[in-house]
Amino acid sequence: MDKIIEKLDSIESNLQEKTEAIVSEKVSEAVAAAEVSFAEKVAALEAKVAQIRAPEIVRANKGIQVDVNRRVRESLAQFYKSNSRMEKELKLFEDAAEYDAYMKEASALTGGGNNQGGRTAYDPVFAPLRLANPMRQISRQVATDGSSYQFRAKTGNAGAAWGYTIQNNGATTTEDTTIWQLVLQDINVQFPIRTAALDDIDGLEANVVSDMLLEFSQSEALSMVQNNDQAAQSVSNPYGGTNGLRGLDQYAGSAATYAGGSVTTAAFGNSGTGSTTGLHSLATYDQLTTNANTVGAGNITYKDVVNFVYSLPQEYWTPDAKFMINPVLLQQIRGLVDDQKRPIYIDGLSRDDGIVGTLMGFDVIVNKYCDTPSQLTTGSAGTNSLYPMYFADWSRFHTTVDRLSMVMRRYDQTLPGFITFFGEKRLATSVVNPFAGVRYRSTGTST
Repeated sequence: MDKIIEKLDSIESNLQEKTEAIVSEKVSEAVAAAEVSFAEKVAALEAKVAQIRAPEIVRANKGIQVDVNRRVRESLAQFYKSNSRMEKELKLFEDAAEYDAYMKEASALTGGGNNQGGRTAYDPVFAPLRLANPMRQISRQVATDGSSYQFRAKTGNAGAAWGYTIQNNGATTTEDTTIWQLVLQDINVQFPIRTAALDDIDGLEANVVSDMLLEFSQSEALSMVQNNDQAAQSVSNPYGGTNGLRGLDQYAGSAATYAGGSVTTAAFGNSGTGSTTGLHSLATYDQLTTNANTVGAGNITYKDVVNFVYSLPQEYWTPDAKFMINPVLLQQIRGLVDDQKRPIYIDGLSRDDGIVGTLMGFDVIVNKYCDTPSQLTTGSAGTNSLYPMYFADWSRFHTTVDRLSMVMRRYDQTLPGFITFFGEKRLATSVVNPFAGVRYRSTGTST
């Protein structure tokens, strides 16, 4: 047994020695090959470096004008050294291309702030911020490729009644359907911009078009709230007149006589396809105390806000129910205090909400295009009412109809030296369900 173990140890020792020898030999061969390869690569690199010519001194060129001035000075120096006082032809330009470049450089923006020729650095083009149409956030959006759009609503009741006999103790059915049709109105603009301005000012074209779209949004925002599409067009009515959208303020529903704390009842307008159909009556709440003829007056109270919210039928207290408020009235509401001068509305405001927050648990959309509650008006409350606040289930209350595409054209030859832009879009708006919203009236007159 001992002899067998000794034999195995001997075999194992021999195998280990042979393995180490083989590994050492392989490593030596690999190192040698690597050294040869590295030496060859270094030699090749040295050969390539040897072929590279020494670089000339690079002189910073500050412009063609500098080159021309240097050339003039050298020519004049030679002229004076030659003791010749008759005349000397000066070589200013190497070729016609340099002359052309010099003239362009010398004329570009010469007489600027530092009276230096050449181009100047400039700040990126910017446009002042505009308030886009806030009603786009809440109005239901639909699209059409037609020139008009028809709304349909079920009105009346089926007349459900108790009793085994049909209509045993109930009235007859009042089920009916109301329709009204609106023509999509056109808003357009055309304006020229000098081609030189478009060439010289980077980003001008994109900024101009973007600002034009926001200006469109402003115009439609004014028309959606304040316009009377039955009134004549006038210069003093920049938000439409006959050609504008049907504004919320146009709808009937307010009482002819102002009565603080009261609310009127909503109703569907006339049915048909004429231009005056679909003018519904909107439920209108009258502020407890009018602002009278005082500009800047804010007589709204906490009870007004509570009464106003509860004027909307309970079935429309949905997640889509929101306030739309003029910022002046929202400021007055946020400023309400109790008898101890403590703010009433301490809820609904956080770092995420900013200065808007919520009222009575409902979201708020601020819209400066709504009437200012304390603006000075003349006439009776029934004819010059101010509606600075709306509360509605907007998904059911109001709809905006857009044409599927908007026209944006760019004409290069309409006016020589100018690029003329033309933009056009078509849309219509309507109250769909007058029962899904209520508006707040705060007149500027005492009667």
